[in-house]
Amino acid sequence: MPIHELPSEILNQILLEAARLNEAEGEKYTYGLSQAPLPLERDTKLTKYVRGPLSAESLRWDATRSIRQVCAQWHNWAIAYNIEHVFERRWRGSERWADLTLRRPSYRLYELIQHPKGIAVYRDPYLNLKQTDSLFNLLPEISQHVRRLWFNGFYAAETDRFILSIISNCPNLELLSVPWTVLRRGSADDWVDLLNVNTGVGKPLYSLEIQGICLPSEQAKQLEDDCSPNPLEDPRVDFSSLRRLKIFGNTMHKPVSDEDLTMIAKTATNLQCLDLTNISTVSVAGLLNLVKASRYTLEVLEHSPRSSDGFYHPYPGNLSSGEHICDLLTSLPRMRDISISIPTMCPSLFANHNVPWTGDGQIRFTDICGLNPSTPPAVRAEHLSHVLQAARSLIAARSRVRHQLRMELFFAGCIFEPEKRLVHGDFSLAELSSGGQWPGDVREASSKGPYGSSGYYGKEEEGWVAVWEHEFLAAAEKGWVAM
Repeated sequence: MPIHELPSEILNQILLEAARLNEAEGEKYTYGLSQAPLPLERDTKLTKYVRGPLSAESLRWDATRSIRQVCAQWHNWAIAYNIEHVFERRWRGSERWADLTLRRPSYRLYELIQHPKGIAVYRDPYLNLKQTDSLFNLLPEISQHVRRLWFNGFYAAETDRFILSIISNCPNLELLSVPWTVLRRGSADDWVDLLNVNTGVGKPLYSLEIQGICLPSEQAKQLEDDCSPNPLEDPRVDFSSLRRLKIFGNTMHKPVSDEDLTMIAKTATNLQCLDLTNISTVSVAGLLNLVKASRYTLEVLEHSPRSSDGFYHPYPGNLSSGEHICDLLTSLPRMRDISISIPTMCPSLFANHNVPWTGDGQIRFTDICGLNPSTPPAVRAEHLSHVLQAARSLIAARSRVRHQLRMELFFAGCIFEPEKRLVHGDFSLAELSSGGQWPGDVREASSKGPYGSSGYYGKEEEGWVAVWEHEFLAAAEKGWVAM
């Protein structure tokens, strides 16, 4: 049977396997020059070096070179395979180029060159973005194959227009990652087109990532001076088909706020994954608006307003309504993966043994429900003991139904591992408060540090040790450990 008469599913699998094998055998690195001469510079010694690995899209393009040359049908398959994921990065503006062939299979010949040449050149940092926009406008039959778009480093008004234009030409887009400036400068029509709900063309968006970053002063001023209305206020902007929402990165210039999340929550009723990471402009109140909107579908929840200090998170906000967060979190019927920062918690968070939690769970909290700053240390230690015991009971209950659950509790500058009955922290102040009596010989080496289980950020840092839970609680009762 000729290969063209095979069912399309089998032919697609054959071509996919061939592309993967070609990628495994192809060139994976590119080269550059050090100390390439600037204009009018002379007698500069050049050194050839391996600049770094090729990007994923370059590897995919090289892997389908031979497939594209067979016939029109295979050429169309290769184009669809390559254009499925589009990653746009901002060019840094200038580079010292080497006399390197564009055909990467010829790199072995380049390695034989004893006296490489190069020159400093300038390139438009937005050239790739402009070319992609031009291509998709010129050949819409190509852009219909795009399933994922990822933009990084583009924060100007000009680039926002190009990004929105590219998105509008991709009717089957499923996964999108854009800078938050697109939310601030985009119109309601742009966001209706972006989310693609009930438009009658293509597929609705499945996953949305919004990136934030602190801008240079000139770009920040341009953004602050922009008076575009908030597209989220338009009732046509519908997030009901979105299954994954991720907002990450801090910015001081028109950042994503609780008000934005409240407007998104009006229609975002089917989220399965919600991730708010490294963002301190959103409080737990805004987060819970989204959680309650997708109460019956949410499976993964990540809320980590991490600061630049790593372990020491900013205060996660409070609820003016006085709502009990612990009961809300345990009432989510499909929640299986949780990592959250909340103002307070208590044993109620672990009381429901029917929750489907699995894997690694992390709870960061600043106090225990019902306590206040004047609560005596002995009472605080007792309540914390109840919390840790409740966490152990939940872990054991999940283990009985063959689901492994590991919990880490972050409180009072320490990391608690209830299952191992260990507490990790820097107890230097406690040692001073106790007059050297504690922790004494009960301490052990800790594999954790201010940056979690990865240990210390710098080799010179010292101080983190692990102690047994009962030893920690005994020290807390005596007021040696501040809680």
